[in-house]
Amino acid sequence: MNPTNPEPATVVPVVAHDPRRVALEAMARVAVEPTGIVGFATSGGVLVIGADEHAVAFAAGLPHPLKPMVVLLDAKTPAPAPRGLQVFEAQRHGFELDGHLGDFRARLRQGGEMAAFDLVVDFSSPPLFDEDWARLGYHAEKPAPGGNEALVQALVDEVGEFEKPRFFRYDPDLCVRGRSGLTGCNRCVEACPAGAITGLAERIEVDPYLCQGGGICATVCPGGALQYTYPGIADSVERLRRLVQAYVEAGGSDPELLIHDGEAAPDIASLPQNLLPYAVEEVPAVGMEFWLTALAFGVRAVHLDPSPRLAAASRRALEVQLSNTSALLEGLGFPPGAVGWRDEGGRNAMPAIQAAAYGAPGNKREILFMALDHLVSALPEAAPEVVELPANAPLGEILVDADRCTLCVSCATVCPRGAVTAEEGRPALVFFEARCVQCGLCEQACPEQAITLGPRLVTDRERRDLRRVLHEEVPFECVRCGKPFATRSSIEGVLARLEGHAMFDGEQQRQRLRMCGDCRVIDMMQEGGPM
Repeated sequence: MNPTNPEPATVVPVVAHDPRRVALEAMARVAVEPTGIVGFATSGGVLVIGADEHAVAFAAGLPHPLKPMVVLLDAKTPAPAPRGLQVFEAQRHGFELDGHLGDFRARLRQGGEMAAFDLVVDFSSPPLFDEDWARLGYHAEKPAPGGNEALVQALVDEVGEFEKPRFFRYDPDLCVRGRSGLTGCNRCVEACPAGAITGLAERIEVDPYLCQGGGICATVCPGGALQYTYPGIADSVERLRRLVQAYVEAGGSDPELLIHDGEAAPDIASLPQNLLPYAVEEVPAVGMEFWLTALAFGVRAVHLDPSPRLAAASRRALEVQLSNTSALLEGLGFPPGAVGWRDEGGRNAMPAIQAAAYGAPGNKREILFMALDHLVSALPEAAPEVVELPANAPLGEILVDADRCTLCVSCATVCPRGAVTAEEGRPALVFFEARCVQCGLCEQACPEQAITLGPRLVTDRERRDLRRVLHEEVPFECVRCGKPFATRSSIEGVLARLEGHAMFDGEQQRQRLRMCGDCRVIDMMQEGGPM
């Protein structure tokens, strides 16, 4: 089980006037807001899943306090059950299993009730669960002639009461998962190595019992709806600030950062003196906003040193973050390879800049913009007005084709962050670029296919925060009372689509389409009936 206190203390060899030692001690003194606890309790109920007598023999040999039960999936021949051991047979395609340590649920008989187990041993091939990180209490194994002694001991050790940190916080108001049946973002679901995140219609659901603190969910979340809390981003940035600041104040120069898993600490004595180790629960728990903040604090290069535990999906997600970071740095005129994998080497060191000293707010988006704004201010020459970014970057604008747009405001209806809104009192779309995370919901919702995404960074903060009109039209006024009630393009579009329709072949019927709703009803009643 994971401990409840953030990052284990790093043992530092004592060297006379060692700026790195001073820096690590300063970082260790930063108080970190504690996170919640998730509890597990087990009493030894074990479900053993297999296909033949090996599963039965393994279950029969389990010691106290383990209490086994066996399910044979697609068994070719019946396996005799020793006295006192329950053995069930089932078809794999209809077998149901879900849950976590202390509360696994399985349907042993078709149509029967779900039975509860504390632990699961799965000898079936392929395993029933295929997450990159096995669920706590779930063991996908192959039968071994020696009896799987290590597995037996692991099961015995998992009987009792355990705790792990609650690694995340979720704010559904910031989530861009989806709206109105459209899906805009699936990043966290795809990247989670533990299978702890389920995508719902407009939100996600994170199972705290399945979550193992991979942190990649918070890193890929474009708007900060998922926040890592072990520690939180604000505390992580403050620890980083104190680390770099104390190192420089103690006489250190050219600091570089080594981000590593807390359980895979490097041999500090073997590291270059200017390489500052920074322990996290998992390397994917920090991403682009943290790396850029490190560069803003004066770090010359950032090295990522993940453990072998790093899942393939998490690495792919980090590669996207690295690509976006390189594009931002290169677009600003800095070395694009200042952040990367340690084992690849070849980091391009940042030039010396005036280090930022700001404290970090709790908002991921604000932290990202603060780092970028500081890097822009540190440029020796004027920054480019715009930096073009890859298609998956969470920064940018939306482009509206005025010839296609009818100002139906479907885009504003589905935007979860208020980046695009309908102007009150007149037909217009208003855009706030700083709010846009390029989720694409507006693009999907547009019935006229008038919207495209434009990933980019506007380097001027005031311009980025500016309210901007994307498209507007003169209101169409009711031909009877003069009240504005629609846009000219929408009325013209309706008339064009109904051209030649039998119900609208008369001028009077077509004229009613140019009336507001009230006048249309009045006109119909005066005529003596509906159209």
